[in-house]
Amino acid sequence: MLHKEPTYILIPVHNRKLITLSCLERLHQNNDLGRYHVVVVDDGSTDGTAESIQAFYPDVVVLHGDGNLWWTGAIRKGMEYAYEQGAEFLIWLNDDTLPSLGCIPAILSECTQHPNKIVSAQCYASSDFKTPTYGGQKKGLLSIKLFPTPPDQTIACDCMSGNLVCLPRSVVNKIGYPPSRQLPHCLADIVYTWEAKKAGYELEVLGDATAVCDFNPMDEGWASSSIPMEKRWRLLSSPKSNLYPSAYWNFCKSFYGNLALITFMRVYFRLTLFTVIRWILPLRWLRTMKGLKKKLLS
Repeated sequence: MLHKEPTYILIPVHNRKLITLSCLERLHQNNDLGRYHVVVVDDGSTDGTAESIQAFYPDVVVLHGDGNLWWTGAIRKGMEYAYEQGAEFLIWLNDDTLPSLGCIPAILSECTQHPNKIVSAQCYASSDFKTPTYGGQKKGLLSIKLFPTPPDQTIACDCMSGNLVCLPRSVVNKIGYPPSRQLPHCLADIVYTWEAKKAGYELEVLGDATAVCDFNPMDEGWASSSIPMEKRWRLLSSPKSNLYPSAYWNFCKSFYGNLALITFMRVYFRLTLFTVIRWILPLRWLRTMKGLKKKLLS
């Protein structure tokens, strides 16, 4: 086996074998699989994910969970393993995110040249790279907002989606590991990178480093998504929801300090109000109104 760089690509997975294998195949095609250490944290999959990985990609390290790690616990387990192995850089990669050729070397190079930086790729909905999805986010007074980073540009941000992010080893020394108890699944990537920025790290999105990852339907706006509002209310009891109350409260405390209670209550009030609106107006009307609003603002 060829000597690999001290960079560890960490991929949390659970019960989506074909998606996971597609991600590993992309890393193989890009030669990232042979160049870097790849660690898959399989959180109790029952669909044969771990067995398939070992059969097709024996060089990939598979760490096992019991089904209760969620995203944050899995990424933390991978980071702890990589740190113990002497990793100099840690790369978060979701298995539904497919890096373009040269993407991972590009963000890694930026981090290597600037050890105090955390660097994210810019994700797009499809391989035509027309519709940006995940990447950097800006903090407002009572909200945060995703923004696109065009090719040939590098834009600073306040926090990041965790789809494809390169972090130096030193971030663990400064702020520890992601808070898996307080934020088991959603918002942990955003809070962790925000805490890193407060600790003195520069956060940037590299526009030339691209990947394909479509929006998760739960991340789409309430006027855009076809998910019924009643399902969103039911999901409030699951860590998979962005508005899982205990996690959202910890997010609000980290971001907004004395305004935490206002931001916390505000979002559930808006959810209630929008549920009533969705009950009264057809979804197609709301989408049309949203499109008109965008045109007016632009």
